Amino acid sequence: MEAKLGVIIPCYNHAKYVGAAIESVLGQTRPPDRFLVIDDGSKDDSVAVIEKYRAQGVELIVQENAGAHETINRGIRELSRDCQWISILNSDDVYEPGRFEACLSEISKEPALSVVCTGLRMIDPEGEPLPEGEPRAKWLRAVWSAGGESGEDIAPPEWLGLANFLVTSSNIVARAEYLLANPFRPYRFNHDYFFLAGAALRGGLKAIPDVLLQYRVHPTNNINSAPAPLLREMLRMHVDLYAHFAKELREDEAARHRFYEFAAASWRSVSSFHAGLFQVLLAELASAKSEAEREALVESLTDEAFAELHDYPNKALVNEWDGRTPLQSGEGLNEKYQILREEKRALEGDRRVLRELTTLRRDLLRSKWVGLGQALGQDKRLSADEGKTPEEKLENQKTAIRDSFWLTLGASLGSKSAKALLEVAGRE
Repeated sequence: MEAKLGVIIPCYNHAKYVGAAIESVLGQTRPPDRFLVIDDGSKDDSVAVIEKYRAQGVELIVQENAGAHETINRGIRELSRDCQWISILNSDDVYEPGRFEACLSEISKEPALSVVCTGLRMIDPEGEPLPEGEPRAKWLRAVWSAGGESGEDIAPPEWLGLANFLVTSSNIVARAEYLLANPFRPYRFNHDYFFLAGAALRGGLKAIPDVLLQYRVHPTNNINSAPAPLLREMLRMHVDLYAHFAKELREDEAARHRFYEFAAASWRSVSSFHAGLFQVLLAELASAKSEAEREALVESLTDEAFAELHDYPNKALVNEWDGRTPLQSGEGLNEKYQILREEKRALEGDRRVLRELTTLRRDLLRSKWVGLGQALGQDKRLSADEGKTPEEKLENQKTAIRDSFWLTLGASLGSKSAKALLEVAGRE
C-alpha cells in the first residue's frame, strides 16, 4: 500500500502569501493525503484567507502564538497519526507542481532515506525570480554548484558543512517517525539547518537537484537581520549539534566519518558560521573540566572502540609528496572549486582556440590561390600540423600564413582569399 503524505503549513501574518502557498499544494500532480494549516496567532487576515480553502480539503487549526518551531512540531504530531511522510511548507513559499511526485519517487527507490529535499529558486515578494546577480540568488547558485549537475559531486554532510544549501524548512519532505524523534528546536534562524545536518550525519538525507521549490525573499524574512544575532545562533547550533551527537559519534564509525566531513567543511563555510569563534567556545567548554577529567576523556578513546587510532591520519600527505613541490596540507572545498573553475576555463579556452583553428584551416582549403600554390609545390608549411597544444597549433598556423611568400604575392596580385588570410593571421 502506498505511504500516505501529509502537508503542514505554519502561518503567521502572511495573508498576502498564504493563498499562493495553499494553491501550490492543491495543484500538485500527486495530491497529499492530508493538508493541515496552523495559524500561529496571526494579527492580519491570514485566517480569513485560509478559511476559503476548507471546501478543498484544507484543515485549519488556529492557536495562540507559539513560534514557528512549535507550530511545525504540533502539525507533525497531528499528521503523524495517519501519514508516513510529512512535507513542510512555510506560508510565504511555493511548491512547483511536480514536487511531491518527484520526492515520493525518490523515496520509493531508497527506503533508507529519512529526508528528501530538492533544488530551489529565490523569488521576490511578487513571485518573480530574483536576478542572478542579486547577492542572495548568486549565493544560492554558488553553493549549489558544489554538487555539480547531478548533485552527487559532494556528499550531503560535507555540503551542509559548507553551507545550508537547502536553505529552509519548506524544503523538507521527511519520514513522520524521524520528525517525531527529532523535533524542531527553538531557534530563530536555524531550526531547519540543525534538522537537516542531523539527517545528513545519519546518512538519511537526499538532495534532488531539480528545482521544485520557490523560496520567497521579502522584508520580513527572519534572515534579514544584523550579523551578530545570526552568527551567535549559528555558533549555538553547532555547539548543540556536537552535544547531541556525542553518543552516536562514540558508537558509530560511519557517523564519525560523516561528521569529520561536515566539521572540516565548516571551516570553509560560506554561510554565517565563524569557525574561529567556535574554537573560542570549545576552549571555554574544555576549561570547565579539570586536568584529570580532560585526561580521562582522551583516554576513553580506546583502541578497540576507535579504528581511527590504528593508523596515522595524514601519512598519505607525506607518502604521496613528489619531493619537489611544497608540501600541501590537502585541498579544501574552496581549493577544489578554484581548481575546477580553472580547469573549466582552460577547457573553454581550448574550445575557443580549436574553433578558430578549424575556421582558419577551412579558409585555407577553400582558397583557390592556396590550392594553386600547393599544386606548384609552394609553402608546404601552410598544411603542416605543428605544435602540441591547441594554442601552439593556432599560433604556428598563423605564423606560417604571415611568413608565406605565396600568400603575400597573391595579395599583391589581388587575391581576396590571400589578403583575408593574412589579415586574420595578424598581418596587414
